[in-house]
Amino acid sequence: MYGRDVAANKEHEMKVRVDAIVAEIANVLDISLLRHNPEFADLPRSNRMHLIMSCMARRGIARGEKYGGRKVRYWKPSRHLDTDVGVKGHGIPSELERIEAPVVFSTLADDLSDFLGANGEAVDEVASFVVHLFGQYALGLLDYRGKKDGLCQFVTSSRRVDVVDGRGSTTDFVEKYLA
Repeated sequence: MYGRDVAANKEHEMKVRVDAIVAEIANVLDISLLRHNPEFADLPRSNRMHLIMSCMARRGIARGEKYGGRKVRYWKPSRHLDTDVGVKGHGIPSELERIEAPVVFSTLADDLSDFLGANGEAVDEVASFVVHLFGQYALGLLDYRGKKDGLCQFVTSSRRVDVVDGRGSTTDFVEKYLA
């Protein structure tokens, strides 16, 4: 009996692999939710991540892959996002995240789920912003500096991308359009 309980507990504690873009969107949403309502911190992060990932799947931002069984083993960008620059082959490593459905009835989980559902446009805006950052990184306009406080850190690239305007003046693309 003890061996079965340990195996069931290990199954319950399994970490899920999450693509860097999906993880970044989820982390930005999680931080935003906690700023909006600090009581959401009473709900374990793994449960918040489950609700956030479910919301992202409903909005067509992320999709979960199951490798046998019922549990999602890998979250990656939806096929819709795959067409955006920087989504494929961005080179930033996937993350491991505990993602678990709440196992008890919780009005806080219901409130969080309702809030995510009612603010779908904000979720889409966060996804668009993160995909835009990764696109700029893929184009060489931003450099990736690792993670700080759970979020990817990008800085303006030291490489110069020159553009020529109608008068023949040469200007750095980043300074002209992104500053």
